[in-house]
Amino acid sequence: MTLRPAVLLLALSAHPALAELRLTSQVPGLEILPLATLPAAPPDRGETDFCSHLFRNPVTTPGGRDAAAKGWHVTAETALGDLAAVSFVGSATPATSGSCELLDGNIGLYSGDRLVALVYGTDSQALLIGSLRPFGEGVRILSGDLLAGTVADLSRAGDALTLTPPADEEPVCNGTGVVPAIEGLPIDKARQLLTAAGWEPVPGDPETQSIGLAQELAGAGMTEVGDCSGTGFAFCAFSYTSPAGELSVITAGEGGEDGSLPAVVRYDADCR
Repeated sequence: MTLRPAVLLLALSAHPALAELRLTSQVPGLEILPLATLPAAPPDRGETDFCSHLFRNPVTTPGGRDAAAKGWHVTAETALGDLAAVSFVGSATPATSGSCELLDGNIGLYSGDRLVALVYGTDSQALLIGSLRPFGEGVRILSGDLLAGTVADLSRAGDALTLTPPADEEPVCNGTGVVPAIEGLPIDKARQLLTAAGWEPVPGDPETQSIGLAQELAGAGMTEVGDCSGTGFAFCAFSYTSPAGELSVITAGEGGEDGSLPAVVRYDADCR
């Protein structure tokens, strides 16, 4: 189970850094509170060995080592100002195409090897925390679902740590480019937002576009479609370019019952 407030409060102890931070959550289902000692992980309730490719090995931060030593599986480590943000889960359940549901997820915020705060989900059945990644000067929280989605952003400004709903856009490549909020949108709708933001479609290989789902997407005007996997989640890749760099966009599925095109599940910028 995810850490509950009653369990967390039992772990609180005197810590000079706790009084220095103002902690706020504007995201339903997620809370952030001061914590000085991380409890041990709950009993493993999945088949974690099949999901080890999603875990950090080795962990590289003192906070990550603290979580691992207490039986948690560390999924990501990144800086948040002068703190380290460490995401970890209690267990995982494998599914198709190497995907896993990540269970009992939390994020520890560490000053060196000292835990100062914890982000946790208030509903133990909701997979709101699976991993995280850098996002501007803060971090973006990703769910523990089979196809990880964006849940929230965590930022630090002075002594304030704040959880907010996902931002409407993401600055990339040191601010030389911007990616609008395209996650979850059909690729044609995402394409409109991307071109308005300065990302131009890069024509794909006609031979690749001559078969299967890629052929259907190219015929629908998505001439930037590249490879599509024929099994599992039916991922397809799309390419865009701008003065900032190259952008790869990934969709999953074959589209909605309403005839909509496949939806975006993630993207990645390769800066110049």
